[in-house]
Amino acid sequence: MERPIPDQAVRQAFDFLHADDLAVLQPELVEVRLAAGETLFRIGEVSTLVYVLVAGRLAVRKMTGFADKMQVVALLDPGAPLGEGAIFAGQVHEATVAAVEDSRLVSFLGEKLDLLKDRYPELAWKIVNRLLYVSHLRLRKSSERLARVL
Repeated sequence: MERPIPDQAVRQAFDFLHADDLAVLQPELVEVRLAAGETLFRIGEVSTLVYVLVAGRLAVRKMTGFADKMQVVALLDPGAPLGEGAIFAGQVHEATVAAVEDSRLVSFLGEKLDLLKDRYPELAWKIVNRLLYVSHLRLRKSSERLARVL
């Protein structure tokens, strides 16, 4: 059975995967569209989906510790993964994410990674490796910002 070929924006968002890998992942992907100002998820909600931003821009907001005030801590551009905690059962979102402009994402169930690792271990490793790399970069940037403040 032929699988639909992902459009150019999806291919760019998954530029770390070969075409064959993306063809295996494609049936698991669900498109999500957000209008500017619309919220994708909120702090405290259970994390079940891993997302990749395909087009648009998202703002990541966290609580400041002052009453109910929130602060934008990151702006995400196409190619950015988010909701990666969904690969671990029972995790909740630690931030609220909303569209700054009309945005398009693709998502897949975090638990699907376990199924992928059994049938396509190399593909599962590529995805986990990418999520780990992006998490590493984000942690490094956060540490640099914290060091400047202190």
